[in-house]
Amino acid sequence: MKLYPGQGLLTAEGQAWKHSRSFVRQQFFQDSVCSLGLFDRNVQELDRKFDIGKDGWSPVVDLLPLFHNMTLDIITELLLGQSVQSQNLSTRPQLRENGDTLAQDIKAFAEDQDAVAHWIYKAGYFGRFYRILPQKQFKAHRARLRRVIDWYAGKAINAQSEKESGQPHRFVLLNEMAKLTSDVGVLRSESMNLVNAGRSTTAATFGWLFYYLARYPTVYGKLRSAILEQSGASIDPEHINASSVRTCKYLQYCIEETLRLGSPVPTTVRKAVQDTTLPRGGGADGEAPVFVAKGTKVIINFFLENRRQDIWGSDAEEFRPERWEHREHSWEFTPFGGGPRVCIGQQLARMEIAYIMVCLVQRYDRLEPADGDYPLRYDTTSVNRPGNGVHIKLHRAVLA
Repeated sequence: MKLYPGQGLLTAEGQAWKHSRSFVRQQFFQDSVCSLGLFDRNVQELDRKFDIGKDGWSPVVDLLPLFHNMTLDIITELLLGQSVQSQNLSTRPQLRENGDTLAQDIKAFAEDQDAVAHWIYKAGYFGRFYRILPQKQFKAHRARLRRVIDWYAGKAINAQSEKESGQPHRFVLLNEMAKLTSDVGVLRSESMNLVNAGRSTTAATFGWLFYYLARYPTVYGKLRSAILEQSGASIDPEHINASSVRTCKYLQYCIEETLRLGSPVPTTVRKAVQDTTLPRGGGADGEAPVFVAKGTKVIINFFLENRRQDIWGSDAEEFRPERWEHREHSWEFTPFGGGPRVCIGQQLARMEIAYIMVCLVQRYDRLEPADGDYPLRYDTTSVNRPGNGVHIKLHRAVLA
């Protein structure tokens, strides 16, 4: 991971991680991070991708790549101040003042990110022997990504010295970080870490949500009724606010159940910084303590934990949002991690998912799966997502 995205919030350890966490953390505790207008513009762009027929139905569409493009546009606009417009080629920024090269780099941003993630995934299998893999293409993709981020980092640094007092301020995460450092390398690494975190996991969550909702029409109907009761049927963004989104309980239950079954982050690794003991897990019955020596790496498998029948019941493999009605969060369920390294963008991700789900569910009253009878496959190239895509048909509701 240090080959890409570089040392930063997701990849650093020890004092370097503490510095990255402190550097980025203060920016995420500003209300302006959660921009509902930003979410609304992007969901409208997504909605235009569905060619609705006279019968009200869309053709079969694979939602997964569309969600990846949407979440990339959201995180790049929030982070860099300008979306890479992967949803709409015609509105891509041209940046003619910097020549065609940068414009082409921005155009290839999504492709480059996917290619780099695939190479890193393969390199993980080889461990310390990753150098035997061909690296020419990987380095070319990485170099293009770096050029784009470096250009935006330079803009952010220059903005600090050229800022005029009294000018209206629009929140841009990179600009806020540039107030703390003018080191382009630091800004690049932290930005690439945040783009990775803000795109893939959120897109995978959207994918799993629609994968399950299309297969559980009763759940979808109940969810739609709850959303219409809470936020109304009008798709006017003036009628949807953060409070109504957060307080729609059944929507939150559906999101939690998706994070449980879909497990977008299926595993994580932690290293013991000192000799310690786990209270359970050893012995024939699994109840004896387990000694963990300093330096030992411990793999935490959320995917399996989220399917344990002793925790979730005999229906652990079923998509049943109602299980969350009387359930409190505990260490049995940590989709965003826990402790000092809990996901710093958790609240942003939750609001993005919830708000966009409200907008889409308002617009479409029925979903129909179109994946055939193929068995479910998991794609863990960068995160855990439906390996066959999310092929469904959507029926347009009569809008208010």
